[in-house]
Amino acid sequence: MAILGRDTKKCPRCEAKCLISQLRCPECGLIFSRMEKATNKAGWQRLKNKEKDAVLYVKQVPSDLKKWKLILFTVLLGLFGGGYFYVKRWERGIFYLLGFILLTVCVVLNQYLVNVWNGALIQLLGFFVGIYGAMWIIDIVLVCTGKFKIPVSLPDKELE
Repeated sequence: MAILGRDTKKCPRCEAKCLISQLRCPECGLIFSRMEKATNKAGWQRLKNKEKDAVLYVKQVPSDLKKWKLILFTVLLGLFGGGYFYVKRWERGIFYLLGFILLTVCVVLNQYLVNVWNGALIQLLGFFVGIYGAMWIIDIVLVCTGKFKIPVSLPDKELE
């Protein structure tokens, strides 16, 4: 990205274009140096306390998480929601886990479902398995390309 031939970056809070040399976002006032102190643990605490306005979803991996662990959890345990559980996005992690449990139950009861539903349910199940697998692949791509959003929180002074 460039503004009049200059390199720019996006503000993690408001997504406004800012020059790389700027210390503060001109739109929302975020001090960029404070982002180095933002952590996933603080973001989770604020979400738990229902302070959603104090949480940012950023693409940069915070200091209290490791990118290689995030990649590993997403690739190996992604069907169970492992990457989401690692970054403490519990709702999506539980969604993935419940989806995996549902698919497992359907596979175990496959013969019964074919006999009872004459294959109509199996076609619908096949569609959902395809969507589920595509979501997992998309998550892997997002993590590997650095576009996976992680909840973080800034220090109290920055939130004012």
